[in-house]
Formats: sequence, structure tokens, C-alpha cells
Amino acid sequence: MPYCKQCQLIHGEEHRFCQRCGQLLKSSEAGAIPCARCGTLTYLGQKFCTDCGLPLRVARVAKEEEQPAPRPPLFYPHSSEPRSRRSQRRPKMALSLVGIMLLVLGGVYLWTRLPGGAPTARVPTVSTPHDDMRREVERLAEKIRAAHLNKDINKWLSCYHSSYPNLGRLESQILELWKNYDVREVSYRIANVQRQSDNRASADLVWNIQVWDHRTHDYTLLRPSYKIMLEKTNDGWKIRDSKEEGGGPS
Repeated sequence: MPYCKQCQLIHGEEHRFCQRCGQLLKSSEAGAIPCARCGTLTYLGQKFCTDCGLPLRVARVAKEEEQPAPRPPLFYPHSSEPRSRRSQRRPKMALSLVGIMLLVLGGVYLWTRLPGGAPTARVPTVSTPHDDMRREVERLAEKIRAAHLNKDINKWLSCYHSSYPNLGRLESQILELWKNYDVREVSYRIANVQRQSDNRASADLVWNIQVWDHRTHDYTLLRPSYKIMLEKTNDGWKIRDSKEEGGGPS
């Protein structure tokens, strides 16, 4: 039976040209394929077997699916080469990192073994009697400073020894100072701290006291300087005596 190769349509024996595209028809004997069910010859473009009625396209597709054509790779072939190279490089990189770490640890070990590279032991600082005594003088000076700012006579008296000469008269001078002035700022400077024995010491104490005069309505700066002698009691260090070296009560 003649058929059109371009349209794949079967025509009757009376047709020489395709009724759809006009292509010259050729005999389909060369392209005849036996039916998968009954063996009757079928031709290209035929959809059903003329004897048993088997759908030929389905049968042919089923035969073609039995031997699927190889699918092209999803990725380009050259991509597998870098992966293999990277997998080969990873052990080398790990070995190189381990080697570098060993070199660093070896260098640190050798550096600590050298005389100049060994870490120096920290020497604990030992406070000297002079430093301890200076802290005691600072503690007394801070208490006197707080007593001036708060006008606290009890705190001020706690810094002086009970046998301080003329302590009552000095107390009256301080109360008179606080009555006529408002103490605004107090600072001090300590120098020449010396310890004569376990319970005797001396130091130089210079005060800077800024006061507000109620009578003149003006500020005044008092800068008395003292040579103080200290004595240790059961309550700590106290001012045993003092020698004024310039201007005003302590």
C-alpha cells in the first residue's frame, strides 16, 4: 500500500500523490512491520491492526520502552574531573595543616626551653612598713576630711589620741570654724612618712580647705601644714601630737 513519508499517511492503491501535502507516494512494503499479536503486516502511519484491532502505536511504544535510549548526562563531563582532583587534594591539605601545627608546637616548646624565652616567674609584691604606715595616715586624713565636709565633731575627735595636748581648746576652734564658714572642698598632701617603732610614727600633712565666709560672703582658701606624731592604740592609729607649720587648725 502506498504511504506518504512526510505525513505518514496510508493511501489507497489508486493514489499516486499524498492527498494532504502532494508528496509522491511510495510503496510501503519495505516499511511493513508484523503485528505483535497476530503477525499481520502493518505499515507506517497505521494506527490499528486490520485483523485483530491492536493499537499499533501503543505496541510499538511499548517495544521501544523495553530498550530505552541512553539519556545524556545531566552535567558536563569535565565537571567530574575537578571533583576528583579536589578529593585528591583534601588529604594533602589535611596533612599540610597537621605539619604546620606540629612545627608551631615544636617552636613554642623550644622557645620555652631557651634561657631567655622561658616565662619569668611572678614575684609576689611584699608591702613594706613604710607603705603600710602611709595607708594608715591616709585613712586618718580621709576621716578628718569627711568630718570637715559633714561638720561631724565625733568623727573628727575619733582621729585624735585621748592624751592629745589641749584637745578641748582645739575642739572649740574647730566648732568656731564650722560656725563661721561652710566647708566646700577639702584635699590634702602627705609626705615624709616615717615609722620610729611598732606603735610610733610621724608624717607631714598639708591641707587645702576652701570655705565660704558668711560674714564677707566670699570664698577663702586655708592651707595649714602640720608635722603630726601618731601612736597606735587598740582602736588603731591616732594623732598623738602635732606641730603647726603654717596657718590654721587641723
